[in-house]
Amino acid sequence: MKMTTFRKMIALIIALLIPIILLYGYSNQVSVDVVQTTIKEQNLNRLGFFMSQLDMMVDQLVKHSTSASRDYSIREYVEGRGKNDELVQLQRHLRLVDMLNMQTTTSAWTNQIILYLRDTKELISTDYSAHYDEQKLEARNMGKWVHEYATTFGIKEMLFSRMQQSDMPNLYVEVRFTDANLKNMLNSLQQDEAREPFLYHPGEEPIIGFNGNYRLVTQAMEQLESLQLAGSGSLNLEINRQQYIVNYIRSASLGWYLVDVVPLASVFAPINTSRNLFYTSIGLLMALGVLSTLLLYRNVQRPIVLLVRGVQRIKDGQFSTRLKQRPNNEFEFLFSSFNEMAEQIQELIDKVYMETLRSKEATLKQLQSQINPHFLYNCLFYIKNMANLGDKEAVVAMSLNLGEYYRYTTRMENSMTTVREELKLVENYLIIQQLRIQRLHYEIDIPEEMMDLQIPRLLIQPIVENSVVHGIESQLQFGIVHIKGMRQNGLNRLIVDDNGSGLTKEEMVKLRMSLALPLDEHTGCGLWNTHQRLAHLYGGQSGLQFSVSPLDGFRTEIIWEDKGEA
Repeated sequence: MKMTTFRKMIALIIALLIPIILLYGYSNQVSVDVVQTTIKEQNLNRLGFFMSQLDMMVDQLVKHSTSASRDYSIREYVEGRGKNDELVQLQRHLRLVDMLNMQTTTSAWTNQIILYLRDTKELISTDYSAHYDEQKLEARNMGKWVHEYATTFGIKEMLFSRMQQSDMPNLYVEVRFTDANLKNMLNSLQQDEAREPFLYHPGEEPIIGFNGNYRLVTQAMEQLESLQLAGSGSLNLEINRQQYIVNYIRSASLGWYLVDVVPLASVFAPINTSRNLFYTSIGLLMALGVLSTLLLYRNVQRPIVLLVRGVQRIKDGQFSTRLKQRPNNEFEFLFSSFNEMAEQIQELIDKVYMETLRSKEATLKQLQSQINPHFLYNCLFYIKNMANLGDKEAVVAMSLNLGEYYRYTTRMENSMTTVREELKLVENYLIIQQLRIQRLHYEIDIPEEMMDLQIPRLLIQPIVENSVVHGIESQLQFGIVHIKGMRQNGLNRLIVDDNGSGLTKEEMVKLRMSLALPLDEHTGCGLWNTHQRLAHLYGGQSGLQFSVSPLDGFRTEIIWEDKGEA
């Protein structure tokens, strides 16, 4: 399609602004990359400092437990077992508990030191709720930190514990600290900023600050589980359709990762504000450029659009289209010429349309005349056979019914009739067929409200004849023809069922396709004529439909649009 002047002007404005937008976009992306790299480095440094503090505190607890296991009071207590009286041993035990209390209180973290004497299965601790568990001692991996549920001072909670063997034989020392210590440090790391620090270890529940966002942490963990993390690093993750910078560093003492999740939106908020202001300015400039072309559009482009639209409507068959607007420029002559042309085309179309109606009426009369001889040939052939057999009563009955039939069909002053009169003709035909076949039963069930509907002559008889000749005559069993009517959804239906041999699926598909094709020597004229007459007269969904009958034979539905007649 050729570009209009208005579109060319818009394209020129866009061509001028696109290089500016591209240059700014490149510059903005470079700024984003630099800021993102800087943020990652700063966060990694911050996490490294935090992790060094955490490892220092953990190492300090290990040193305290080692010092406690080497204290002279332990050796004194161990060597005095069985040699001193119970009061002296009790005093030494109390001094041991005081020494453990002193060791635990020198650390900023809440911790606990427990001594296990394997030979006497004795436990010494500041927690009187602790008890000796031989199986637990056997299962422990010495010198490794374990994250587990344990009871301290009567409360079951998550904590880290580490057990090692002392220099003294049969003496094991265990140091513990709860997750609350780590959660307090995570809170101090967060400092009400838009970040979510937590401690992570594959296969373990995360350790989150007291004010942490558990849902965000678990969603981040789901993605981290599928990655092989190094000792430290940074990566970008998408969580809930938002981008996050994730920095992590591994603790040398605990083996856990300290992970910090920072939303990119909070980092790049100033840059995004600047970007939005720039794009808003570009949008305003473009709007001003478009407004500057409106004068050209109003005086040139708009009249052209109206002319093109009018031509398109004429092309679509809306021949009454006229251009009412009168531009005060050179286009006024074109508008007047278009209206004169449309008026002349409409006059010509009206003449052709009336001629088409007359041609259609002639076609309907020709189709109707094709049906009458077809029925007459069948009846005369029957009379001939009965006369040869000497069956005078059958000949008389056939002649009387045939006379009634032609008394009806020869009244050509009106091509339309009522359902009631048409059913009289059908009944005459069925009586004739009963005389011929003598094993035919028919039923007619039409609602009274349909009896006075206007339909074309000889509409039902070809369908009934098709059921009798092609369905019932070809079999030996007793034949049944059932005719019923109904009105629903704006359609009138006359349904003809028989219990004949019917058609296969392939034959039925072929029959349906033949109704839309021109009549030839291989197509039966009865069904084809009826379908064509309904389509010509009523249009829409009018015509014949075929299906399998509930009587296990063939069903034909005569359908025509309900025009509102009673």
